[in-house]
Amino acid sequence: MIFDDQNPSVPPSGSPEPSHHRRRRSSSGSESSGRRRSGSSSSFREAVRLDDPPRSRTDGNAKAWLWVLGLLLVATLGFTWFLQQERPTSRPLQGEAPSTKLAPFIDPILAPLETGVTGYSSEGLADLQAEFRLEGEKTGPDDREVYGTAATMAQILQEALEDRERHMQRLVKLGVPLAGMVPDRQARTDLPETERRRLELAVAVSWQRNSGTYRNRVEELWYRLLRLEQGRFRPGSAPRPEEPAETSSQ
Repeated sequence: MIFDDQNPSVPPSGSPEPSHHRRRRSSSGSESSGRRRSGSSSSFREAVRLDDPPRSRTDGNAKAWLWVLGLLLVATLGFTWFLQQERPTSRPLQGEAPSTKLAPFIDPILAPLETGVTGYSSEGLADLQAEFRLEGEKTGPDDREVYGTAATMAQILQEALEDRERHMQRLVKLGVPLAGMVPDRQARTDLPETERRRLELAVAVSWQRNSGTYRNRVEELWYRLLRLEQGRFRPGSAPRPEEPAETSSQ
């Protein structure tokens, strides 16, 4: 009887653990591991969410800029149309086109000196220049450019004609006969033939260089004048656009 167990509620050390204790520990262990897994997964999702770029904000800014650019484009087009509607239409001009009056002067004045006198005077071109400027003062700002360009062209032709006459006088003094020019009684007939030919060639080269400069300026103004005259005068009062090239090549 002395060997009897006094505390039968305590199981022996070698006896197996009750099953309900094992289930409690396993459940608590799974819960803790589940919490660890859920915590790690939630941390991963938050990290991924933080790494994603803010696409919605970028897309919104791009759309806003596109709207602004579109509004600016529409406003610019509308303002341009308004200015075109407000600009007064150019009325047809009366009389003969200035280019028609200037065309006959170009080739004779800028021709080589061997062709002789042109038949035009510096005073006539000065009068034509004054006429163009007077017509420009009578018209509006849009029409004034037409006559202003014609007046400038007449002035250049006047300068070219005066320069041409000076070169022709030099040739006459060398004893070179020119059509329409009175021979000079004090011509340098005592010069050797080679020297006279050298001086004659120098005068011809000088005029060739100067006439080329005049022609470039005149042709530039000529094409500009034709553009300004287009649709402003009665049909037939202005030469066709292709006529300047034919005129300058004659």
